[in-house]
Amino acid sequence: MIPVVLASQSPARRQILTASGIDPVIVVSHVDEAAIEASFAGDVPELTCALSEAKARAVIESLRTRTPPQLLAEADAAGPGADGARTVVLIAGDSLLELDGRPVGKPGTAERTREVWTAMAGRWATLHTGHTVAVLDVDPGRRTCEVRDLRSARSSTGVLMGRPSEAELEAYIATEEPFGVAGALTIDGFGGAFVDRLDGDHLTVLGLSLPLVRRLVTDMGLFWPDLWSSRR
Repeated sequence: MIPVVLASQSPARRQILTASGIDPVIVVSHVDEAAIEASFAGDVPELTCALSEAKARAVIESLRTRTPPQLLAEADAAGPGADGARTVVLIAGDSLLELDGRPVGKPGTAERTREVWTAMAGRWATLHTGHTVAVLDVDPGRRTCEVRDLRSARSSTGVLMGRPSEAELEAYIATEEPFGVAGALTIDGFGGAFVDRLDGDHLTVLGLSLPLVRRLVTDMGLFWPDLWSSRR
């Protein structure tokens, strides 16, 4: 088994990996997303990859100074390579909704959630998720964490928004669910009833496209089933 680090505190991303047989170690990046967005000159899809890569690199730096005990235990159980280092896979992701060519991130407040839903109700928008996967050589004894390979890619899914009534929207806002999710909705919670149609990979909307992550892992020379926490 190859240990996996998820550079995200998103419950949805963790659940996607867990359901696919991967039990990740969570290490939060604490990246200033707003600062990156403010200075970024590219388009929305490119921005999601810039954010996911920033999260990945921040976590890699943190692993160089402090490796979580759970990760050390899993790396030791997997055994060292020829050079004494342990292979670890790191996965980072970031999602943004694109509406009228502009990014719609986490609204954060009730007022902003109302603004977002007023603009997008009954319309198609695109949910972009940037993914960054890194293969690391971690040597706990020497406290080193070297990047063997790092790649980023994005996936995009069209989302046709429903038209919740004013009372429905206020009830949704009262749950506070939309405050912390890209585009002020998530399809795996209260907001799922307010999405009429998807065009593309639904996992992209949840925040982590498994087919895309598998492709990145495979292209970097690893065997996807080796990331499973156990095999039946």
